[in-house]
Amino acid sequence: MASHEVLTDLAAIRYPMPVVTEHDESTSEAFDAAAAGVEEARAAFVESLDAAWNAHGPGFDPLLTTIEDLVAIKKDADTQIRLLLAYGRAYVAPRPYTLESLGQAADLSPSGASRAFGADEVVEVGDRTGLRPPAATIEDYDRADRRLGQASRTRCTWGGGDRNNPCPHPPKYTVTDKSGTRWACCDHDLPRYLASRPRR
Repeated sequence: MASHEVLTDLAAIRYPMPVVTEHDESTSEAFDAAAAGVEEARAAFVESLDAAWNAHGPGFDPLLTTIEDLVAIKKDADTQIRLLLAYGRAYVAPRPYTLESLGQAADLSPSGASRAFGADEVVEVGDRTGLRPPAATIEDYDRADRRLGQASRTRCTWGGGDRNNPCPHPPKYTVTDKSGTRWACCDHDLPRYLASRPRR
């Protein structure tokens, strides 16, 4: 059986007790309920690790296992954040969230929020929600793609404009229209591209 002291230490780190601050307006009943919830979570955590230790034998390390579990949770949270950023930019209509507001929520700069997701995330959001029209084809932009027209290798062409009045935003995606023509598309014009596709 695992050392109970080790497991209770890990539980205390993993599930800290609520702390009453000077300006906390929570009632004593609410605090007691929160503390009881933590105690319950700690007990379940210790029971789970103890059972795993018994099942795997002396080679099982509860500390490393706890770290690995938290890393997996962090990776999943990072994935979901990228998907939510893509949803806010590509699917919210008629006015997508700004990169400034999304970046602030995600603790990123606006440019960091823009770089945090790409075509894969935009498509994944559609697959999960059913919002992506079936005719939509979206890829990460590659200026070296020989299938792009000459103008699309230097600027966003889906957003309209021409050499003298180009779209002011840099290309981020390559999109394909109904005829199979490939266009460079910026982050700002992707919602308009999605809206132009046939709906399910």
